[in-house]
Amino acid sequence: MSQFAIPAITKPFNAEICLPGSKSIALRQLAMAALHSGQTTLSGIPKCDDADAMLDCIARLGAQVEVTEHNQQEQVTVLGPINLTEDVTLDARMSGASTRLLIGLAALRTGTTTIDGHPSLRVRTNQPLFETLSRYGCDVQVKNSQDYPGLPVTIRGPLQTDQPIRIDGSLSSQYITALMTIAPLCPNGLTIEIEGALVSRPYLNITTNEMRKRGAEVNWISDQTLNIPASAYSGGAITVEGDATGATYFAALATLHRSTITLSNLGNSSAQGDYAFMQVMASLGAEVDSQAHQTIITGPAVLSALANIDMTAMPDAALTLIGMGMLLPQPVTITGLSTLHHKECDRLECSVTELQNMGVQVASTWDSITIHPMADLSQLSEYTMTTYHDHRMAMAFSMLGSKSGQLRVDDERVVDKTFPTYWEEYLRLV
Repeated sequence: MSQFAIPAITKPFNAEICLPGSKSIALRQLAMAALHSGQTTLSGIPKCDDADAMLDCIARLGAQVEVTEHNQQEQVTVLGPINLTEDVTLDARMSGASTRLLIGLAALRTGTTTIDGHPSLRVRTNQPLFETLSRYGCDVQVKNSQDYPGLPVTIRGPLQTDQPIRIDGSLSSQYITALMTIAPLCPNGLTIEIEGALVSRPYLNITTNEMRKRGAEVNWISDQTLNIPASAYSGGAITVEGDATGATYFAALATLHRSTITLSNLGNSSAQGDYAFMQVMASLGAEVDSQAHQTIITGPAVLSALANIDMTAMPDAALTLIGMGMLLPQPVTITGLSTLHHKECDRLECSVTELQNMGVQVASTWDSITIHPMADLSQLSEYTMTTYHDHRMAMAFSMLGSKSGQLRVDDERVVDKTFPTYWEEYLRLV
């Protein structure tokens, strides 16, 4: 690993960026393309580790995949469907979202599917999804004996679907997305009953939106129950819009530096929940010009205070706000953070540790963090931050680096997971 010193941004900028395609949309579309009996052409697939892992896995499952690259975006042609009978071993690398979708695909197969990945992925829990699949006819063998089993796992289906399926929604919406994605291919479709508090509902809106693009019918019977009839996914051409989580870093930098950023491939027509981060920036005083497929953010001369905010609906974007917290004019309390414990690292506890090591006054609960401003950034000593193999830790805390010029990250290439060109785009602003 090579370290990266984050240079300060010392004067306002006016820049335009074409964001990498949305990882959330891309992975869902790749899974659906693998289930379609025919050809799908996907434009705007981000060139990143998570997408590459998913491409490799659906190819291992038997889909034919052809990739061409243009400007850090990939056009992918997928000819499905996947093979359902042969035994196969998959490497999900560090991609938690891919893992959950692949677990769903495995539930359709009569052959065994073994899924493994990077050590940091192995410890991320998939227990609610494993319990549900086991309850409804799948043989699930987890080789990890921890209390919250992750990987490696071997699954043999098929899922039995003659009754509604119940699943816990309190840890991650990705478990539900996995079931939603395979539902049209189940003989009777699926009725999914979500138990407990449903976290990250906007991500299910993404799933619903993308499935409907492919001809699937998704009916929400209530806030906790949905029905998806049996059908077949359609093929054709799909364009993946810009990544809303990636957009949060540039919206935040523009807000902090009295600058202007134009996001050329993301606008208010998006179903991505993290797009609501633009309104968080507006609450800090930024001017947001939100159009259907483009967004322009201009930072204020003076930041407004933000005393309390609930980020339950956009947990990935919450980390960007944590990275800004010590730069705001007054203390900020951010709530709705319980799901951050189950990301690539424990993003809440790891953030608290790094902030305290930097001398920032911070307090936390299981669900919240309170960050006090650092009035004099000159008091911040040069510091090398541990990223914990987590791409978003590096990108979110580049907010602090952009103001102090004193911050290094321990692994420059950790951003490759979702945004390989992040530092190049950042340096354009410098």
